[in-house]
Amino acid sequence: MNHRHGESRRRFRLRHLLCAAAPVALIGAASPALAQIDEIVVQARGQEESVRDIPVAITAVGQEQMEKFSLTSLQDVAANTPQLSIVRGSSGSGASISIRGVGSTYTSIGIEQSVAVILDGVYYPQGRVIDEGMFDVSQVAILKGPQALYFGKNATAGALAITTNDPGNEFEALARVGYEFEQQRLVGEAMVSVPVTDKVGVRLALRGTKMFGGYIENNAADTTYTTRDRANGNLATVHQNPASSEKQYPGTESLYGRLTVKGTPSDRFTYTLKGSFADVYNNSPTGHFERWRCPTLNGVPHLNVGGVPVPNAQAECKGDWKHANNPIPGTLAASNPLLGRFGGELGDKYKSYGITGNFNLDMDYVDLTAIVNYHNQKNAWVGDHDGGGSTTTMAAERNSFENISTEVRAVTKLDEPLNFVLGFYYQNTTRNFLQDVIFAGAEDSSVAPEYRYTAYRKLSATDGETASVYAEMIWDITDEWQLTGGARYLHETKRSFFEQPYVNGNLVGIFEPNTRLNSDLAFNDVSPEATLRWQPTSDLTLYVAYKQGFKSGGFSNSGIYSASSIDPREDFEFQPEGVEGFEGGVKTSFFNGSLDFELEGYYYKFKNLQLDFFNSPTFAYQTENAGSAKTTGAEMQATWRPDGIDGLTFSGSLAYNIGKYIDFEAPCYAGQTPAQGCNIFAGYALPTKQELGGHPRSSAPKWSGSLMADYETPVGNGLVLGVSGNVQFKSKYFLSAFGNPFDVQKSYATLDAAIRLGTEDGAWQLAVIGKNLTNKYAMLVSSEVPGTGGLTGTPGGFVADRYGVSTLPRTIEIQLTWRY
Repeated sequence: MNHRHGESRRRFRLRHLLCAAAPVALIGAASPALAQIDEIVVQARGQEESVRDIPVAITAVGQEQMEKFSLTSLQDVAANTPQLSIVRGSSGSGASISIRGVGSTYTSIGIEQSVAVILDGVYYPQGRVIDEGMFDVSQVAILKGPQALYFGKNATAGALAITTNDPGNEFEALARVGYEFEQQRLVGEAMVSVPVTDKVGVRLALRGTKMFGGYIENNAADTTYTTRDRANGNLATVHQNPASSEKQYPGTESLYGRLTVKGTPSDRFTYTLKGSFADVYNNSPTGHFERWRCPTLNGVPHLNVGGVPVPNAQAECKGDWKHANNPIPGTLAASNPLLGRFGGELGDKYKSYGITGNFNLDMDYVDLTAIVNYHNQKNAWVGDHDGGGSTTTMAAERNSFENISTEVRAVTKLDEPLNFVLGFYYQNTTRNFLQDVIFAGAEDSSVAPEYRYTAYRKLSATDGETASVYAEMIWDITDEWQLTGGARYLHETKRSFFEQPYVNGNLVGIFEPNTRLNSDLAFNDVSPEATLRWQPTSDLTLYVAYKQGFKSGGFSNSGIYSASSIDPREDFEFQPEGVEGFEGGVKTSFFNGSLDFELEGYYYKFKNLQLDFFNSPTFAYQTENAGSAKTTGAEMQATWRPDGIDGLTFSGSLAYNIGKYIDFEAPCYAGQTPAQGCNIFAGYALPTKQELGGHPRSSAPKWSGSLMADYETPVGNGLVLGVSGNVQFKSKYFLSAFGNPFDVQKSYATLDAAIRLGTEDGAWQLAVIGKNLTNKYAMLVSSEVPGTGGLTGTPGGFVADRYGVSTLPRTIEIQLTWRY
């Protein structure tokens, strides 16, 4: 075998380690974010196994970048990455994660993310993974487009591969304290890494936060809630509800920990064990939402009173980081354990723990890897869901999710043109869901005390099991040409049930009581992909790829069993989501490696996109499958280190993306008239659907990009001064997946900046970090305010008020870091 072929083989092995385990150094060299990180760039440039060898569209954010801009959550990473969008939800799966405008709706707890989240090689299907700690992380790699082979289960839109640090061969320690002035947030972080022996190392990392303020002002006043006792002739009782003691949201408190043990018993065998926990509290699941647009009464909030929009004096609609959240009336909180979990106040509590084992055996002709994981998460919340200052709609929930997974992979390293990858993946999951909803003045003193003020209770569970195998062939056709092709076969089952064990008697005509809906689903799929790569020189890579992706269907545990639904099963069960298409790109460098440049283009067609929608006419959540959609675009990213100016780095990205529905018979939005497109009859007396073919999808700006600059220079006395700035922009985009013309965010830009002073040896550093310095207010997602909008499907329809989640306002943080 000639020398060039040996280099190609080593590049192959590294590429699959990168894709399969998402390790640290070498993805980052060509990404805008990681070009600033000297040690990663040196490691990458010191080997031919550069990111330019990998025929995948990647953006990576490394440890230095995260520290420079205090990126301590996936939402922070998304705010720094224009093609990535992450929005925290108030219920359901807890978050929506999108890449290139493709993602899953957060309102259904049963929908898994279209963007896979991979933490230390382990697939996490739930959106609440955003509550896991982003601390002591070496890298977040953002892989765009379908990922069929190397990420547990398939990902139709992309993957976020997060890698945490392992212990090294030398003693390390870190202590960091920070304070953010706008939210009054105190942060503490500590790490110690010890080489116990020359074969075993231990690393312990901890992070804690305490927010004494918040970024949303709670302007709710004293209110009342009137109930009518069905057992006593609907006698009215007025319950006093004093204003909440919580005046700012989210009031986050968190504590995270991770213990890592890494051993190398021999030159051929390595194991890594990671145990972690997360404990996160926010003082409301709905406090970060805000009523921001009220089109029906020209900016005045309203309520639907008997089919007439009536001004709501207890709400405001200004888009100014102010919102009204009421607590739970004391009598209701005392009677119901779910409602009273936080003593009558609102709250959102997330707790999780997990352990991951990663085992690697290096044999003469094959490398074997096994990844085993157990993860358990519990979430409980109490929320005010009326979208304004009145006490009308409340809910409380308790849910849990348990995940056990195993992956085994073999990668050959034959001294031949052909090499192979073979893998097996198994996952077993259990989800439990319980929710009480309080509204419409429901009361019944003749039932159990916990049901007295409950409008309806929802109970659901899903047991899931997945088994899949995947294989890939790697053929080095010549020294310059390489062809890879592979496929994943997946078999998945989901056994679910849903029932409403209690419904207030006055609401039985709206909600179906005591009827158990059982679901037994099974899915099978084969997803292939193939890539042709040409490397005429070590500085130039061109590639073209065909890819498919698949995400199983399922069961919407958090739906509503509506008495008026024609087929309730259709409201709960949803079909698999699929995608196929092409992408290609060029990765190169100029000027002796001082300029890295990447350009990718793509076209993907999606089938049965999974979306969740609250259908006001039937008073039910419906998990819809959009018939078909497409995503077409191109992305460019570059990193430049000008000759002659040591310590200066520029990086930037620019993306053009067209995301549209091709065919989607979607539910009408609240208040949509026939003239506005609500003209499709679906078994009801009035039209309830619209055709959205050709309409843009949500979270899919046509243009987006970023421009970053970083400069570090010695200033004498062994000190280094660093300055960083980052501008991100997005053009106009839709906020709702269902075509509401008022759910539109205009183009905007945000500015982050940081300045830091520290010693040349990194022993200590003082930094000041600012985010969204221009205090730009922009919406990330929007939906209908309950109890607003009406007469859908009629000429007299009036649109619901809009509320949603915005960008965070300006923050200024000071940090002091000590390292050994």
